[in-house]
Formats: sequence, structure tokens, C-alpha cells
Amino acid sequence: MSENASFFRSDDEGPGRLRLHLNETPYGPPPGAVEAVREEADGHLAHYPDPSARTLRAALAWHFAVDPEMLTVGNGVDELILLTALTFAAGPDADVTCTAGTFPGYGEAARAVGATVRALPLTERHAVPTAEMAAALADGTDLAFVCNPLNPTGSVLAAAEVADLLAAAQDAPGRLLFDEAYLDFAGPDHDHALERVRNGAPALVTRTFSKAWGLASIRLGVLIGPPGDIARVERTARALPFRVSRPAQRAVRAALGQPAHLERVRTETARAREHLIKSLDTIGVTALPSAANFVMAELPDGADSGRVAARLAAEHRVLVRDLTLLGLPGRLRITVGTVPQVEQAVSALAAVLHTMEPSS
Repeated sequence: MSENASFFRSDDEGPGRLRLHLNETPYGPPPGAVEAVREEADGHLAHYPDPSARTLRAALAWHFAVDPEMLTVGNGVDELILLTALTFAAGPDADVTCTAGTFPGYGEAARAVGATVRALPLTERHAVPTAEMAAALADGTDLAFVCNPLNPTGSVLAAAEVADLLAAAQDAPGRLLFDEAYLDFAGPDHDHALERVRNGAPALVTRTFSKAWGLASIRLGVLIGPPGDIARVERTARALPFRVSRPAQRAVRAALGQPAHLERVRTETARAREHLIKSLDTIGVTALPSAANFVMAELPDGADSGRVAARLAAEHRVLVRDLTLLGLPGRLRITVGTVPQVEQAVSALAAVLHTMEPSS
């Protein structure tokens, strides 16, 4: 089984589980999105979707304040990451740079297209090493992935850090991609990369409707960037002409008409996230500051995070993500649920830690 598949597998789900392992929102999709999916299912399951997603792309261009030629869509950000790698970094002579200890899909995509993967260590603050990433761009990497906010630590880049990376990309031969799947939780004050791309900066930005918008099941990712780069990605994507389903196209259009839902999700997530961090502290677990809908929790006394995650699932029906696979042993990534869900998870974690034998 691949690293990516292992990271996302959940053999132990079932009814009644508290799903705090995949960074899903507990607040569901915006009003009208479910109805849009039902209407498509009732009348159009036998019909192919519009391969160019013209109506949806026009709505997304308005939402993100970019020209339609600066935007394309895919079957989730995962597909767009793979399409970008195929377009700009395919073959044994290609070089892809990402950070260690983050979303494994970047490395999986690079290896799938035959590229060499260069993984830069995170900083001591468990953040993106922007100076090293800028140096990699200057050195000629074909494609650099920057996860912002960073999964799984939740750190977010400052405006100056984004500017430094974009300055490095300006004269670099390769492409810089900001994966901003979690930026909706950080809010518009952190919209530095997209704002600069709107104004001509040479970079790509991804956004998703799987996280804050509550539409993970239908899979809709967005890639924004210079028109020439978007056109090249779309040429690659012609091999998959019907990759965004009719229900996905309809549901996202319905969601875009409900901006208040996104603000509510952002506000409620921030409140529950603060409660989670403070509650973890009361049981001796340190959680890093986060701008996303998850926190990275550092277990005390060298506790085995794999054993802790397994016991949480088996004994308390609480699913969290063990980060050992990402090179971060002794740490868990915990999705921010509602306040009652946070309290349930922390209570379960306290019970497990109380009965854990010290690691040898």
C-alpha cells in the first residue's frame, strides 16, 4: 500500500464514530447544496457533465475575483496536484520540491510522473522553511509545493514570507504552487498569495470545497494562476474530459450563493479550536497554534502516538490521525469538531493517557 493510501485509510470507521481524522467540517454544506445534488441525481444521472464546466467556472471566477482564463477545476485538489505535476515536472530529469512532514500527495504525484522528490525539513516551529524553499526555486526545481496553512501543523505564512517566495519564483524557471486547502479557516486576512496572483504574480494557487464548505464527498478543487499555465494544465487534463461530475458542478454553484455559511463555519471553528487547545493543555498535551480546522498535539512523556490513536478508536470510538507516517512520532492531528465533540475527544484522550504504560 502506498504512503498516501496508508495515510488516508480508515479501516475502523462504522456508525457512531467521532470522525476527527480527515479534517471534515461538522457543520455540513451550505443551504441549497444538498438539494442541488438531489436534483441532479433525480434528472441527470444518465447524462455526462459539461467537460469544460463553463457555468461553474464563471461563478468561481466571480467568487475569486479573477478572469475565467485564470482558473480551472478538478476532481478535488488531489487531481489538480497530479495534473500540475504531469504538466510541469514529468520525467526522470524533473525535480519536485516540497516540505517533509506534510500532505503526502505532493510526493506521490511527483513519483507517479517519474520526478525526483526533494523534501525540505520543517523549521523548529514546524513551519514551511521559506528561505530554503526560495533557494530551491532559484536552484531550478521544476515544481515547488507549499502547503499554507501547513497540514498537519496548522502554521500559516505571513505576508512577507509569501512575498519572498513569489520574488524567488519571479525569475525561476519552475513553478510555485500554494496549496491553500485550509485557507478558508484562516480568513481573508491571510489571502496574500491569491491577491498577488490576481495581479500577475507567477504562481499557482489551489482552493477546495471539501473542507470549510462541507462538500468533501463530491470532490471539487480549483486551480488559479497565470492564463498560460492554466491553459497548459487544461491541455494535460484533456485525457480526463468528464472529471468534474454534474452534482459537483451544481452543488458548488449553490454553495457560492451562501457566503454567510462560510463565515459561520470559520467563526465556529475558531471558537472550538481555541477550546480544544486550552482543553488539551489541562491534560498535559501541548497543541501548536493553528490557523486551520485541526491542531497538532504533542503527547507527553514520549507516548506512542500510534498506540494512542488505536486505543482512542477501539475503546472510545474517536478517530484521530497518528503522524508517525509523516515523520512526526508522538504527535496526533486532531480535527476541530464542535465544542461538544472537542470535549468528548479530550476526555477520551485523557482516559487513554492515564492508563498508558511509559514507553521503554
